[in-house]
Amino acid sequence: MHKKISFAGPSITQKEIDSVMDGVKNGFYETFDQHVKKLEKAICDYLGRKYAIATHTGTLALHTANKSLGLKAGDEVICTDFSWVATAYSILYTGATPVFVDIDPDTWCIDPKKIREAINEKTKAIMLVHSFGVPAEMDEIMQIAKENNLMVVEDACPALGALYKGKKVGSFGDAGCFSFHGAKIAVSGEGGMFTTDREDVFEWAKLYSSMGRTDSGATFWSDYVGYQYTMANLTASLALAQVLRIEELVAIKRQIFSWYDERLSKIAGIKIVREKPDTRANYCYPSILLEDNISTERDFVLSTFKENNIHARPAFPRMSRFPTLEMRYDNPVATEVEKRGISLPSAANLNEEDIDYVCTTLKNVIKYK
Repeated sequence: MHKKISFAGPSITQKEIDSVMDGVKNGFYETFDQHVKKLEKAICDYLGRKYAIATHTGTLALHTANKSLGLKAGDEVICTDFSWVATAYSILYTGATPVFVDIDPDTWCIDPKKIREAINEKTKAIMLVHSFGVPAEMDEIMQIAKENNLMVVEDACPALGALYKGKKVGSFGDAGCFSFHGAKIAVSGEGGMFTTDREDVFEWAKLYSSMGRTDSGATFWSDYVGYQYTMANLTASLALAQVLRIEELVAIKRQIFSWYDERLSKIAGIKIVREKPDTRANYCYPSILLEDNISTERDFVLSTFKENNIHARPAFPRMSRFPTLEMRYDNPVATEVEKRGISLPSAANLNEEDIDYVCTTLKNVIKYK
């Protein structure tokens, strides 16, 4: 049996170990938040953003963004139908309604044409996802937002290090959010980051993410209903080292993608999700679609992978099918991806031999009509 091929997992070096040890030794008492502050500054410096708040999770960063932008009951937010459900729930937490639209068949990111078709008088914002670290079509999305006076929230949770026309994703919209979950490209176990260039939004985000506390001078005083969303310093010490290595981490992921690309690009019936020209994906999760000429069911491929010690994942189910959410549009591309999409292993400890094993196993199991 081949060694375990993990779906995801980080690159940990002495830099991370030293940073965490520094957090353990020097991250308490009067220096209780020094690593959090360093992490927030590192993110701002990297993205070219003015403001950042480190949070417990990416989901909470998204909720902070939506709440701070003033979304409320009666508002609608146009949202991709292809994401982890936290994207949609972060909208629901404010009382607003996510309206799910279809995705681009090449990138699996929200389709700008479908955004235009879904806008109505209740629409207040666009929630996009840079799916699996592949940049969404930001020029067109931002133009749509400008024309219709809509806010934009970038769910860049899997996309730290991705670029759209030379600019970091997560730095376009009114707010951008990232995750440091253990399966992401940069990790802290759990963790997230809210970012913005808008001072007004940042001031509200500070209140909401820290129990509604103001600088009134009264100990333990709170003026607003807030949440305890801020990141722990020790958690930040690990995320900090990862963020400082982000270009190296992107290079690792892109190398893994290139090995897949070399082996699968000419295989009939396998469509690889790719970055578009003038963009750079971080390829956090290299993904493929089994096209119609392949008769092998996607779930049979996954079960065969499992039997061979390979951990891969099915594509996301459409969020609009969930019982707590609403399906307004059919979204046929997302429907096909849900049935036939696979995200391949991309843990940072994988080598070319491992990727060759995954691709050989895939080629051996697929059959054609």
